[in-house]
Amino acid sequence: MAKQTKIIILGVLILLAAALIAYGAIFHSTNVLPQQDGDPAIIVKSEPALIKEASVGGVTRDASGKIKQTYTGQPPEECPT
Repeated sequence: MAKQTKIIILGVLILLAAALIAYGAIFHSTNVLPQQDGDPAIIVKSEPALIKEASVGGVTRDASGKIKQTYTGQPPEECPT
């Protein structure tokens, strides 16, 4: 293979990887149930926001496997450490 062909293939692969990362970060979302069972509102959160909330204890899985908020009002704050 010529050097130019390898460079073009590598460039296309890099662009494809960047597009897949952008798709996953921007368009991938899931439904989150509210803390209270009587509240019908379902919140749609993106994957990065959901990961952030899970890291500070803002969401958990219930017995049925659905993601549920652990708070009402403001989300928990990040640990300063």
